[in-house]
Amino acid sequence: MSRLLVSILLLAMVTSSCRITWTDEDKDAFYQACTTEAMNWAGTQARAKTYCDCVFAKMVKKYPHEDDALEHIDSLGHDPDLLKCKVEFSDSGKAGN
Repeated sequence: MSRLLVSILLLAMVTSSCRITWTDEDKDAFYQACTTEAMNWAGTQARAKTYCDCVFAKMVKKYPHEDDALEHIDSLGHDPDLLKCKVEFSDSGKAGN
């Protein structure tokens, strides 16, 4: 997961200058990268988006400004709160099977 978050945040950084908040452009870049990566294991676009919604909500809560997230980019892939999204997503998928 760390490669995913690093890629997402680097993409967001490239598409925006030093911003102090998450712009629509930043969010779009995040979702594009996240859903593309999540499609490798989620199976459907809807499931990938659900997962990415969870990750983004937790990331924005913890790092309300994109710059804050970029400062912690090395630790995001190991962040317990963000890792919970995949666990929660996997658990909810099992319930539906």
